Amino acid sequence: MDSRITEHAKILVDYSCEIQEGDHVVVVVEDYGQELAKEIVKLVAQRGGTTVVIQRPPEMERALLDAAPDEYVDRFPDHLFAMIEKTDAYIKIQSTGNTRALGNASSEKLVKYQLMQKPLKEEILKRKWCGTLFPTNALAQEAGMSLSEYEDFVYRATLRDWEKEAQIMYKVKEIIDKGKDVVIEGEDTELTMSIEGRVAVASVGKHNMPSGEVYTAPVDDSTNGHIYFDIPLVYLGSLIEDVRLMLKDGVIVESSASKNEELLKTLIETDGGSRRLGELGIGTNRGIDRFTQNILFDEKIGDTIHLALGNAYKECNGVNESAIHIDIVKSMKNGKILVDGDILQKNGKWCWEL
Repeated sequence: MDSRITEHAKILVDYSCEIQEGDHVVVVVEDYGQELAKEIVKLVAQRGGTTVVIQRPPEMERALLDAAPDEYVDRFPDHLFAMIEKTDAYIKIQSTGNTRALGNASSEKLVKYQLMQKPLKEEILKRKWCGTLFPTNALAQEAGMSLSEYEDFVYRATLRDWEKEAQIMYKVKEIIDKGKDVVIEGEDTELTMSIEGRVAVASVGKHNMPSGEVYTAPVDDSTNGHIYFDIPLVYLGSLIEDVRLMLKDGVIVESSASKNEELLKTLIETDGGSRRLGELGIGTNRGIDRFTQNILFDEKIGDTIHLALGNAYKECNGVNESAIHIDIVKSMKNGKILVDGDILQKNGKWCWEL
């Protein structure tokens, strides 16, 4: 077995989730990833914890969506919720054999299914939790790489000195926490927002692995202007390209995409909070140097920003509520991020690198 899998498991167990004696751990894998799950089980057992491993391939969710009548697609799984309530740590491993398993499912059913899962997601967020990825042929193909090349890419982004990475993120957090106003300038982009009273979070690898971002929540009625996202969005197997948004007083008033525009507009209309932004994130992981059609990696790409439609994180003092939280990424290699009129980043370089 690749020794990097064991290193990956140690980061998840000891650094990300800090598993202690007596912890009950749930590990969810998709199609593959059993090698990583096995290493997690071994390490948790050595530390005095217990583990339940659940295999949940996307094709199973597709079967549910295709088979369930409209009136049943959002039936709540009380038994799964009861298990999460008894769980101390939750680790989700992306490891699909088909990245487009949900690609042509009914948009209306997908939205209802997402709304149903909101209480589950909220309960997981109360626990120690981490989302990660195990390289598969399907994910490598989506990224345009061979499997071995993709494995190198994944582990280059994951097996990092997270204490050192954290130092960079905390410098960015300090600047944002002191600021009140943010301006984002770039290709077909001029966007302003307030972050006054909000808190920035340095994502140092406790909840995503790989990680590497600093995020906060815009003041709900403050965002004005327009933005073009040059990096495509992949949502539940569907590729949405060339997203453009126009916002007025925090509300999305116009939206377009060159591909799957109807899905984009459906997502924006999910509920009352989905027309607003829940997050401004800044990517810091320079081990991730390319778009791979996977948001776990794409939102962390060094020298990018991302905005999320929908739900805001409470730890940022965000108040917007929605059943969705969908990140859309923009490269800042030819752009600027300003905080209170001062440059935080210009053309991909931090202010202390200029």
